[in-house]
Amino acid sequence: MKKLLFVTLLLISICAYAQDPKDEINKQVWKVFTEAYNNFDTEKFMSVYSKDIMRVAQDDKKIFNFTEYKRNVNRENQFNKNYGIKAKIELRFTERIYAGDQAFEKGVFRIDLTDNNGKPATIFSKFEVVLKKEAGVWKIKFDTDSSEGATVSQKDFDKGKPM
Repeated sequence: MKKLLFVTLLLISICAYAQDPKDEINKQVWKVFTEAYNNFDTEKFMSVYSKDIMRVAQDDKKIFNFTEYKRNVNRENQFNKNYGIKAKIELRFTERIYAGDQAFEKGVFRIDLTDNNGKPATIFSKFEVVLKKEAGVWKIKFDTDSSEGATVSQKDFDKGKPM
């Protein structure tokens, strides 16, 4: 009886201290992603992506591999830096599913932009990602987003849950 109680308590302890995949993903992917996006830091931004990434820009009808996506991100970041653009991205999640070292997440992001004249703009888009652990670290393997013809709005954003 004592052995059974000990094993039960041990399993409960292990489960209680095991890190939730959501928390791990938030720390390893989404916090790095948002910080890098807001600072136009291409290297840091791309660090959350698998080298096998399939990036689908639905609005542009384009598919990028890692090298093409990095080139595109770098070009946009340089433009934003050169023209004094400021950006703040925020994510809200509508679905987060985990199974071992794999995850599927979807939601809505909001980007608040300010141009070099102080003129603000806000962009909304729905996103979906597939993540996989590579060498113990979560990476984005598939990433797509769409503004759905500029119909995604604050209302959609508000339906999601923050990190």
